[in-house]
Amino acid sequence: MFAYKHSDGRVLLFTTVSQPHANIYDMEKVVAGDKTPLIGRVPIPESANPAFGSFGYHDFFVGYDPATHQDKFYGAGRGGYFIYDVTHPEAPKLITSITGVAGVEFGHTFTPTPDGKFAVTETEYQYAPLRIFDLRPGLEGKVQAITEPIGGWTADWHDLSHNHEVRWPFVFVSAYEDGLQIFNMVDPTNPRTVGWYYTCECKHQAGFGGLPQWEGTSVMQGAFGVKIRNSDRLIIISDSNTGFWAFRMDGFNGWNGNDWGMPNISAAQDWDHGPPGAGPTHTAGRSP
Repeated sequence: MFAYKHSDGRVLLFTTVSQPHANIYDMEKVVAGDKTPLIGRVPIPESANPAFGSFGYHDFFVGYDPATHQDKFYGAGRGGYFIYDVTHPEAPKLITSITGVAGVEFGHTFTPTPDGKFAVTETEYQYAPLRIFDLRPGLEGKVQAITEPIGGWTADWHDLSHNHEVRWPFVFVSAYEDGLQIFNMVDPTNPRTVGWYYTCECKHQAGFGGLPQWEGTSVMQGAFGVKIRNSDRLIIISDSNTGFWAFRMDGFNGWNGNDWGMPNISAAQDWDHGPPGAGPTHTAGRSP
């Protein structure tokens, strides 16, 4: 699920369900006890890979695009990755998709850069790299769907990375057995590793879990979740084997997109003001 402060001021909750769509709830209605908080659904296109039955999305990101004045939904799930205009969440509109990519039948995680021009994606199977896509051909209507990545990154090709967060030009990765990994994507075609810390302390390919009574043959163990606090550069990792970790990285002193010539858009939202550039009541500021 993903909570989002919409450009119209509403706080919306986007949730996965065991159906070929994501649900959108108005949280003010939820808190007020309204029995009709469901206000919209983001569908999986009918053309998406039907091999996964009725399953829809796994993860998603929702953010504001100041260049187009649109709230955009970036969904990963059955068939690949999909971008919708949710400026009017009651009636989402498909903008473009990443489908037909070699090795990608199902999308796991889909995170755009702050300007929405590029995206880092994950597909959860061993040996799969994080793939980087140029979204512009699809956004500009030059192609119906984006089918090839322009770059890729992995900490160790034997393993698998899980989730990630983008703070341009850095990408912070919870990389399962490879712990916290950080790479720089200032050149999306040639990402390079700039930091790491091995949190898992585990035997290779002995998960999921890595516990003596629960050993197997999976690389899905170790660093599972990652969060970045923009105001003070705190980096958080949750590790299925070793628990909670907190880090700071030399040279990373917090993040504000304006410092990089980017919109100040990230997963850490400004709940007081809403999306930067969205309108007169939503002023840019440092996200929490």
